[in-house]
Amino acid sequence: MLLALNHQIRILEHDLTVARRRSRQANWAFGLWAPLLVLLYAWWWLPGSPRNIKLIVAAPIVILAVWLVVASYMLKRNPGGPAKQKEDGTYFKVKDWKVRTRERDLELALAEKRDARRNLIANQNLDTKIRRITYKEDAYADIDGLRAESNRYRRTHNALQGVLIIGSLAATGASGVATEMGAMRWVILGVTFVVGISSGFMGYFKYKERSFYLQQTADAIEQEWEAVEVGVGRYKHIKTEDERLEEFVAEVHRLKSEQKKRQQNLEQPAEARNPNE
Repeated sequence: MLLALNHQIRILEHDLTVARRRSRQANWAFGLWAPLLVLLYAWWWLPGSPRNIKLIVAAPIVILAVWLVVASYMLKRNPGGPAKQKEDGTYFKVKDWKVRTRERDLELALAEKRDARRNLIANQNLDTKIRRITYKEDAYADIDGLRAESNRYRRTHNALQGVLIIGSLAATGASGVATEMGAMRWVILGVTFVVGISSGFMGYFKYKERSFYLQQTADAIEQEWEAVEVGVGRYKHIKTEDERLEEFVAEVHRLKSEQKKRQQNLEQPAEARNPNE
């Protein structure tokens, strides 16, 4: 029963990850098409560029904007996790819009399964070994969660860093022709404003540090998980399975506690942070 619940929980976690990824893609697609058209409109009326060059550049941008609108509409209209399969193994048709479980339903089902697992462990009065085995299996799911969060912070940092680099170079280059083209002054002002926002977000939220610590914790837990599986490292000279599980649970608990302390330390103002972290 416990193994079946663990299997169902892993499936729901995967489906929830897919649903959240599709939701992010829908939001990005919806948020990008309008700025693209605004920038294209502003650039179209800037003097100095031949009309045929403008048409060549505008065509793919318009196509991209239309594709983003369609993608956003499709994802918003049919949200949720992976497409469900029929009993014969084939998928439902695309025209059937009720084939995916919504994110809120997946979150509710996952919470119910986790509560059922906790109640099962509590009611059956399972011994410590089974609890530690369950904790060990959950540790691998924690690795995936930590890495997913780390990748999210890394992507945000890389995007802001790209805006910072490209915006700085663009503002420097545009300042050279601002005296000849008066409209470029507004472009420089807008680019400088975006660069300042990106720099402020990077300095305040510290996406790079958050990503580094999360990835470091995930790698450390994975190393412990692999070491206890094959009996190497600190588990090499531990003879019994119970002692290996006890050592593994203690080490993973320590790593998670350290990660929480680092996270809390990053939330503090710069003057209040612990220099040892």
